[in-house]
Amino acid sequence: MYSFASLPENLAAFCEALRRDHGFRIGPGELHDAARALDVVDLADERTVRNALRPVLAGTRDDVTVFDAAFTQFFFPGPEGLPQEQQPSTRREPGSGADGREADARKAPHAPPSEAHADEQYGLGGGPMAPLESSRDGLEEAAIVTPSSYSPLDADAADAPELPRVERAWSDAARSFVRRLHLGLSRRWRPGTQGRRFDLRRTLRAGLQTGGEALSPRWLRRPRRAPRIVLLVDGSRSMSTYTRTALQMAVALASATMRVEVFTFSTGLQRVTDEVRRAAAGEVRRLDRLHHAWAGGTAIGACLSAFLRRFGERMVARDTVVMIVSDGLDVGVPDVLREAMRELHRRSAGVVWLNPLLETEGYEPTAAGMSAARPYVTTFASINDQAGLARLSRLVRLRV
Repeated sequence: MYSFASLPENLAAFCEALRRDHGFRIGPGELHDAARALDVVDLADERTVRNALRPVLAGTRDDVTVFDAAFTQFFFPGPEGLPQEQQPSTRREPGSGADGREADARKAPHAPPSEAHADEQYGLGGGPMAPLESSRDGLEEAAIVTPSSYSPLDADAADAPELPRVERAWSDAARSFVRRLHLGLSRRWRPGTQGRRFDLRRTLRAGLQTGGEALSPRWLRRPRRAPRIVLLVDGSRSMSTYTRTALQMAVALASATMRVEVFTFSTGLQRVTDEVRRAAAGEVRRLDRLHHAWAGGTAIGACLSAFLRRFGERMVARDTVVMIVSDGLDVGVPDVLREAMRELHRRSAGVVWLNPLLETEGYEPTAAGMSAARPYVTTFASINDQAGLARLSRLVRLRV
């Protein structure tokens, strides 16, 4: 069944085949994420392994069909329908084809014309992807992979996502959204031109300017609690089609209120609030230091846990609205995501999950990650344009 003796070598060879023969944009970062996914699944179940690798290595919807065919061709070669124990064992060296001869990437029928440029962009050079080093611990060797400091953005800064300029329609929708978030009234009384409580002290002081006559009454009122918004944007490869809309919403919210914090995550978490605020002020900004927080796999539970551990104490309170923009395709442990969502739900005024796949006909949130998070989501919706953001203000349910 396998081309090599160990699991890491087979995984590296499979990723190399996807990159060389089908033009997949796969580097050491994706290889690392794939190994982590295999570390938490049952390797004896072919369907489970296939489902774990698909969201990590297939970046677009078109890649999914190609991935399934390539997975079957690589791991189950031989005549169709022949049991795998009866299939011929063809052990080949790295870089060799199925017939034992050296594979020429330039002669691959499906290789893109700019493959050499793609190799340079991903920092892989012109040679094949090297197999992983084996470990003595059997299946635990899947977790021992290439260094995790890799990011596709480190190779070519031109691929760093650019924060869009704030548009008038998006800005108006963001102000409407912030204004309609009802968190109740503050406990403190503030001075106001109108109010429910008469302010005798300030009225008497104002009377000093009119010869002691209290001609200008002063009042006290309880202002509305201004909400704090924490926006967490999933920047994984499966979200590449929808991230521009999410970043546009982040910039629009930053133009409407200063009480907003923005983070991106993939297999790691990164705070990008300063860059988003500068983009809202009119500057041209790129998110060029995201490392594991962009264009990789998806570890939603681990990233939300990291957010709570690093920023939860000072950013999440009863006046905080947590907004998560993600498709819910998580390759991590569901219990980690479940615990993080439970803690966010307990501390905040509400958890809003924006899943762009909701607009897809026939979609059901049955993925393991989405199923684990769904019980703790107070508002489950989708936003594809500024009109969707304006409608969201009428759908959000908060605890006041």
